Amino acid sequence: MSEAETLSPALPTVLEKKVRMLLEKACEADLTLATAESCTGGLLASLLTDVPGVAHAFERGFVTYTDEAKAEMLGVPLDVIKDKGAVSKEVAIAMAEGAMRHSSADIALSITGYADAGDEPGLVHFACARRNAPTHHREEHFGAGGRGATRIESLRVAVEMMLERL
Repeated sequence: MSEAETLSPALPTVLEKKVRMLLEKACEADLTLATAESCTGGLLASLLTDVPGVAHAFERGFVTYTDEAKAEMLGVPLDVIKDKGAVSKEVAIAMAEGAMRHSSADIALSITGYADAGDEPGLVHFACARRNAPTHHREEHFGAGGRGATRIESLRVAVEMMLERL
């Protein structure tokens, strides 16, 4: 992909290359991907559909910004959200596993966090589920660098986690 063909001028070229690698490897392995996003608002799903020739590895995405959306679309129990908080390990895992249950994807990645506000700006929880395997969780603290920086860093971590699960 040449500089003129970058997916987005705001994305680092390294991230774009990793996205292409993720999608190519998923296609080679005949695996499909799904996303369950909160603080990134569908950016990961958008990124996974931007690469011509391999975007068919992406099966579907869920943008679940509110607690109600997490419960309705992914089956995250409202009592878990209330007890642990929407930005928590437990909710991230429930989101990824819910995306698996509500799709035919082989791998699902969830993201929930505070992009620039909340109790701890830059705190983001990720979970990556794969059929017939344990769900992996990762917690990141990106700091108060702002909404855009947190979202870009979240995309980087998400793609890394999905690559690890292939």
